[in-house]
Amino acid sequence: MNMLNELDYCEKHECKKELVLKWRLVCNKCISESMKNRGNQYKEVSLKNLLSMKIKNAQIPIDLKNKDLNNFLINDEEDEKMVALAKRYMEQIVEKKNHLNLIITGPTGVGKSHIAVGILKYCYELKHFRNSVCYSTSFGLANKVIATWKNPDLNEEDVLKEYTEIDLLVIDDLGYDDMGKKAEIINKIIYRRHENQKSTIITSNLKANQVLEYMDSRTCSRFLSHLYSDIQIDTEDFRLKRM
Repeated sequence: MNMLNELDYCEKHECKKELVLKWRLVCNKCISESMKNRGNQYKEVSLKNLLSMKIKNAQIPIDLKNKDLNNFLINDEEDEKMVALAKRYMEQIVEKKNHLNLIITGPTGVGKSHIAVGILKYCYELKHFRNSVCYSTSFGLANKVIATWKNPDLNEEDVLKEYTEIDLLVIDDLGYDDMGKKAEIINKIIYRRHENQKSTIITSNLKANQVLEYMDSRTCSRFLSHLYSDIQIDTEDFRLKRM
């Protein structure tokens, strides 16, 4: 092959180049491949920006913004099992497209909120999860509804709809402080979320059986019917129980 023919030929795609603008020889397959790569890069950047925006809209508090499953402190094999279960929980939701609930219990400061927020963030590492997620304390959730009772510009049903239609909701720090009207509100939200086939994560200082006792019988029955697991974290011992 002479010098001219070598310039005319694309060795990568084993095809003849074409003359463009009367002065440049190009391979159409090379151009197509380059445009496809640029398109993929653009899609990746756009997706990262979209996911970043969704995380910002998830109402995660400042002190938990940087928490995820990758920076959860692993002290022993049991901690590794806990993080692995948290990931499997999210994978089950994505792969089976089923709504599943999770309870995370333990004393203050052992990392319950860290794990819960980590699950919210991990869901966006999975290719096919593009749904809505949100974080709220049980106290904050109940107070948002109660605030509508005193403000004619707010509507209780709008708030309830917002939190019962989110695909994955963390209700953090459920406890006996949330009694009376607050308990009724939380129960209503959990029950409606079941009806809407939405997944719910509850964290609490209470034991798992006390969390279930907090719910009325109807709500408890629905919640249990889709309970994936109960994660119990102790300061000295982590116990993981499948239910």
